[in-house]
Amino acid sequence: MKWISLFFVSIFCISVSSVYAAGKNKTLAQLDATRAAVEAATWKTEGNKEAAADLERARTALKYADESHKSGRSMFGFGDISPETEKEIKLSVDMADLATTTALSRVGFVRAVAELEAIEKQFASISAKLKLFEDRMAELKRLRLGVDVCRKISNELEIIKIEKAILASQVDQLAAEQSRADKLKIEQLELSRKLDEMKAENARLSTQLGKQPTEIKTHPAVPAPLPDDPKKKAPKKP
Repeated sequence: MKWISLFFVSIFCISVSSVYAAGKNKTLAQLDATRAAVEAATWKTEGNKEAAADLERARTALKYADESHKSGRSMFGFGDISPETEKEIKLSVDMADLATTTALSRVGFVRAVAELEAIEKQFASISAKLKLFEDRMAELKRLRLGVDVCRKISNELEIIKIEKAILASQVDQLAAEQSRADKLKIEQLELSRKLDEMKAENARLSTQLGKQPTEIKTHPAVPAPLPDDPKKKAPKKP
């Protein structure tokens, strides 16, 4: 009988473990996806201290979610988590998502600024070339040099016209990049605000969870006695 009992207990544990693995809820799936996103974003934030700090905050939030998951499981680690624990895990995962998004936004903003600076340098270079061309044209009109000199300047003019067309395209790109940089900056400020709100909500939730009373074990209620059946009353005496 002892071996039979152990056998059925083992079967029960394996069944519960299988049901738990198959029924993994949406919050835990989001936890795994966010952890993968944080690891994928790590290489993109190299050299950006602020973005790296955001990812570190995301890892801290994920670690807190893992600890909440472990402490909230029941039945030898195979049971479902309580709604309070699931809410706490989701809040931590949302904070990690926001921190990761903020880190990527910082990286994108820095890259956009670098591209804008490069375009501005190209713009200055083209402007200098255009000024040089204008000076040479003035010199050409003044000195009326030979045909070879005129042909050379004419060729330079064609090159500068091409560069001017390229410059016009780059100026349009510069305006688009500036607009995107402004949008990224606004999104970054909004994400930072949401992150602060999530931190406040997390602190409030942690305070509430710390004040919850310990669980009181309850005993099954004893059913109340059924009322007497009127049909079973003693017959009246004649």
